[in-house]
Amino acid sequence: MTFAPNPTMAVEVIAYNRASRALRKEFDLLQCRVYAEPEQDADPAPLHDPALDALSFYICADDGRVISYTAVVSKTIRHGMHTFSITGLSHVMTDPAYRGRHLGLRTVAAATRCIERSSADIGLFTCDPPLAQFYERAGAWPVVPDVVLIGSRDEEALSSATLKKVVLMRLLSTKARGVGSSFTNATIDLDLPVGQFL
Repeated sequence: MTFAPNPTMAVEVIAYNRASRALRKEFDLLQCRVYAEPEQDADPAPLHDPALDALSFYICADDGRVISYTAVVSKTIRHGMHTFSITGLSHVMTDPAYRGRHLGLRTVAAATRCIERSSADIGLFTCDPPLAQFYERAGAWPVVPDVVLIGSRDEEALSSATLKKVVLMRLLSTKARGVGSSFTNATIDLDLPVGQFL
């Protein structure tokens, strides 16, 4: 293992694209434990598209295993007549053996603080409806019931409506708040490759 254990269980952060192969493997292994997937022998696909410039917030157990994870991903979109930088949470997960210890709350809170201090115009992502209260508590993320996210305009693109996800959004910049009405009863195109979503 090329990274040190974390005896204090502090939230650590690293740019995903710069993480060591060993650390990325730990992120992958956590995902396998969370979703009860078999461990892959070959190198799996990366958790995040390199173009989304993910920041990884994670907590390790004493033995060096990653046990909680949240990423912040970023991109630029066009909405109406304006271009906005958006950022959102992705791949929020905690090892089932460590649930109930508020580790997920801590990684989401740290990631949310990063978003709040960033130059992003909009914080934006989706979750399953039962998890909305968790994100409200961890980072004051409100559900915006009149907004639909679509991966792209492609027929095969994912959408919050068809996936039955709720949209969580915060207008962060003066620019975004100044045109806040354009995000009411709105469909927001994330301009992502087919199969990707936030």
